[in-house]
Amino acid sequence: MQFSVQAFNQFLGPNGNLGQQYAWYRSSACPCADEYSGQADPACPLCLGKGKLYAAPINGVAALAGQSAQKAWAAFGQYEQGDLVITIPQSAALYGMGQWDRVTALNTQQVFSNVLTAGSPLEKLWTSVLSLTAVFWRTPDGTGIINGDLPTLNPDGSINWSASGAAPPPGTRYTITGVKMLDYYCWGMYPTNRNFQQGLQLPRKVVLRDWDLFSR
Repeated sequence: MQFSVQAFNQFLGPNGNLGQQYAWYRSSACPCADEYSGQADPACPLCLGKGKLYAAPINGVAALAGQSAQKAWAAFGQYEQGDLVITIPQSAALYGMGQWDRVTALNTQQVFSNVLTAGSPLEKLWTSVLSLTAVFWRTPDGTGIINGDLPTLNPDGSINWSASGAAPPPGTRYTITGVKMLDYYCWGMYPTNRNFQQGLQLPRKVVLRDWDLFSR
């Protein structure tokens, strides 16, 4: 049997039938890790306790694997609700993706609602935000809701209140809602993946897991 890397690239790539757009953020270990346990500092303002730092995004193309591949992954016993198996052509920038890397599906979106603490070093959204829709917090007696003005986001996802008239007081827990793209992290190689065949770089399969499950 003769495999054609070019044919795979054409079929899975942006001009083929299956290609979807993703942003890939390569990960590296954060130096906040404890030298004995290896655990990340939960108060680290760089990684926010996740233990990983991420490079600037690289856009590329991959395809959702077929239903049979998704069912086969579930049968391995390590499946989590929402896991995806994607196939990456050799020609895509994403081909070098590895475990713990962050991935954003650029062709999808969903509503989110997070709770943050105003003024905290960890006041940051680890999501690819398209728009913000509401900010609110409780009254001092806890019986009512105060609606605030929408903040802006810095490039790293941290919250910027400088242009907001009504912002939560420092130390206040508040809810922020909006619309984001779907974010994942790379769980690892698909268990039966065989992307190298006698020197040919054939498409890779990797498993993506919901970003909200990272480090849990």
